[in-house]
Amino acid sequence: MNFNLLWSAAVADELARGGVRDAVICPGSRSAPLALALAARLRPHTVIDERSAGFFALGAAKASARPVAVLCTSGSAGAHFYPAFLEAEATDVPVIAITADRPPELHGWGAPQQLDQQRLFGAHAWFAELGLPDPLTLAHLRATVARALEQDGPVHLNAPFREPLTPAPEPLPVVRDEPAVRHLKTRRVAEVREVAAALSQRPRGVIVCGPRDARDDLPSAVRELSQALGYAVLADAASGVDDAAAHADLILRHETWARALAPDAVIRVGGAISSKLVQSWLEQAGYTAIVHERGEPVDPQHRAAAVVPGEAPSVCRALAAHARARGPLAALFELAERRARGALEAAFADAPWGEPLIAREAASAADLLYVSSSMPVRDVDAFAPRRGRVLVNRGLNGVDGILSSAAGAAAVTGARAVALVGDLALLHDLSGLVAAARLRLPLTALCVNNDGGGIFHFLPIAQHPERFEELFATPHGLDLEGAARLCGAEFVRVSDGKTLRSALQRPASGLRIVEARTDRAANVSHHRALQSAVIAALGDPP
Repeated sequence: MNFNLLWSAAVADELARGGVRDAVICPGSRSAPLALALAARLRPHTVIDERSAGFFALGAAKASARPVAVLCTSGSAGAHFYPAFLEAEATDVPVIAITADRPPELHGWGAPQQLDQQRLFGAHAWFAELGLPDPLTLAHLRATVARALEQDGPVHLNAPFREPLTPAPEPLPVVRDEPAVRHLKTRRVAEVREVAAALSQRPRGVIVCGPRDARDDLPSAVRELSQALGYAVLADAASGVDDAAAHADLILRHETWARALAPDAVIRVGGAISSKLVQSWLEQAGYTAIVHERGEPVDPQHRAAAVVPGEAPSVCRALAAHARARGPLAALFELAERRARGALEAAFADAPWGEPLIAREAASAADLLYVSSSMPVRDVDAFAPRRGRVLVNRGLNGVDGILSSAAGAAAVTGARAVALVGDLALLHDLSGLVAAARLRLPLTALCVNNDGGGIFHFLPIAQHPERFEELFATPHGLDLEGAARLCGAEFVRVSDGKTLRSALQRPASGLRIVEARTDRAANVSHHRALQSAVIAALGDPP
């Protein structure tokens, strides 16, 4: 049995023993073991928005005179409980927040959807770290939960989990024997030459450009470095680098091509890329150099041989000045990219209505595209052409605040801005719509409404249908036209590519909400069909 589930069952059992009858559950992947355990042992109430969930738990605890648990996933999700916790503290209401967390080895290394969640609520809540599931500390776990139930007022329990998060077993990963990463404190010429020499000895390389907000001459600097080494350039949609392989996520699904393109070296620029498949493929490289501008270096697997500090354009040019190789991957990736692009153009010419088509049209129409986490950013990254400016909030990978962020971007740039969000992201940030309407910003909020959390259909939990809709997909059945009426915005509902294209190309004088309804189950089929079309068109590598 997956020990994450046994550990979670012990938490749920101890809560029930202590008088807890109700659990408010917010959908999430990292929290899946606890969601399943709490739903089996307690009375579950699924609430989509964590801020709303916190107050839901507060009201339930007041009315029942019992402690109530509220669960969320890792990252920014738990922070949304804060307003309700302040109220619970002021009135000694027993609300127990359980925040799922990434394991310790992913903290401080640029891994997605992680922050320091310990004592997230400071002095406003009693706190305990439950630790990673461990059969040797099960008694300690139960004692900790029991002690939490003795407290007056709000309680915060932080619960880290390693994958697998669902019942399917997975083999343990192989432990690496290589030495830990060496961080260069300053960028000295000798150290840059050392890194450049190491890259020159590894001609099969790729330059990976992740999300980056700055608008500078990075594209030309990356081009210089690529030409100096013969390295391929792989660019995330939000990297600002357009002259690059844009469809690596699709290309690398072809096993023969994935082997033929396997790199010996990787140069990383910018934040973490959105494709988990590409990230896994990059981990086979024997040498990784990270261009580190600020924040945490993106190295959650601790595979970097060197971290070079400095502004990305200048670092890339410094490396290009000292590195020389004639690598084959630039030309090989260019061939694969050309075939993949042709396959997508043919497929989208008569593609059915669905989320990949919506993402492609949004990226083609917007001067500034603000993309939500979850499925929208993945669809833009996989299927859309690289044009215009793409912004994302991917530091913690939350879907909260996207509309407000897009409104701010529209206000300072005056660009023809489109916010591409899912229905849950829109419901998370209705106040963002109000702000955009009040300020009369020319913002188009393009909402992909699949009535729930579509991304969960692509995760392992989808193989366990018994409580999938209730706990993870969380359909809401809401009519989003009411949101437009609420803030006086123009509303357009579209159901085909031509109508969507027309709605996006027509200038917006203020806030416009475009609702594109889709089907979650059909969306999986659309993705697989497009992936198959690209794989078929790639053929075999030369």
